[in-house]
Amino acid sequence: MKDNKNYDYTDEFSDIIHTVRFINAAELSGVFFSAPKWITILMKFRNVMVRPLGLKKGKDFSDLVHIESENIATVCKNDKHLNLEIVFITESMERDSQRISVSTKVRFHNSLGKCYFATIKPFHNLICKTLLQRTKNNIEKSLYK
Repeated sequence: MKDNKNYDYTDEFSDIIHTVRFINAAELSGVFFSAPKWITILMKFRNVMVRPLGLKKGKDFSDLVHIESENIATVCKNDKHLNLEIVFITESMERDSQRISVSTKVRFHNSLGKCYFATIKPFHNLICKTLLQRTKNNIEKSLYK
């Protein structure tokens, strides 16, 4: 991840997929955001819990994907408490392999943003790792049917 000095929190999760066909960043983000039911329920619970704090549900992340290139797609969601940027990167590697990565960058605007993110961070890490593994499995299964 480049230019992380402007953020209060950054992470990156990556894995190698084995595929004969190149998976572009748009496809990666689409598969990544097709969450299992337990994550959807967790996100609905989060929306109910933060409503009294003035945090809005907003659009689904999949509606906010911006394709920068074949290899990079981003999602940016900004509010008065924090700015969130999610970056999807795909990189060709050796024969029939590709690295897929998802990174998160957060900039806090106030103490409510810090408190909110501190509360959800363990869930964030679990969800990112789960969705990346699920994405890898779904891509590899669909390409080798």
